[in-house]
Amino acid sequence: MSSRRSFVPLLRCVRLAALLWLVGMVAGCGGAPAATQTASTPGATCSPNDQDQYVYDPTRLQVLQACIRVTGTVDGMWVATDGDTNLLLRLDPPYQHLLTPGNEEGEERGDLGVEAVCTVSPVDPIVMALCANDRDPYAQPAPRLGAHVWMEGRYILDLNHGSHAELHPLYRMGTLSG
Repeated sequence: MSSRRSFVPLLRCVRLAALLWLVGMVAGCGGAPAATQTASTPGATCSPNDQDQYVYDPTRLQVLQACIRVTGTVDGMWVATDGDTNLLLRLDPPYQHLLTPGNEEGEERGDLGVEAVCTVSPVDPIVMALCANDRDPYAQPAPRLGAHVWMEGRYILDLNHGSHAELHPLYRMGTLSG
């Protein structure tokens, strides 16, 4: 019981840090996007980066494509206890075929899930060491809700959550003009 009591303050501290980070992200989203985030079009080639190795339990993910680029509108976001920033992307019509029946259920509500891994310190002890080894975590500011964006990431099915489709991990993104 005493080990549980000593873990509770740490858990509260990490949750508070994640909440403050998210509040800072949302508060900073009202103005113009940062120059590094704005782009009219991404590069010609979608290239994976080193974030694949920081995905917790990759055996639960079925990789469909190593790297894919999509466009859509940011429909929601939150920080999970595993340290990942989760985004919901309402896909533009040319990409809606990427959704599965699993995307209609649960938190996706018809959107594509996108996960930027290890963006904050995780609360889940089993993931702490994994994220601690990520020396260059995805650090780009989250886009504002309603922003029209392009995103690149590994296209997968999450076999533990109704086989919904996701970009997991997110490699890069930017806002689209107009």
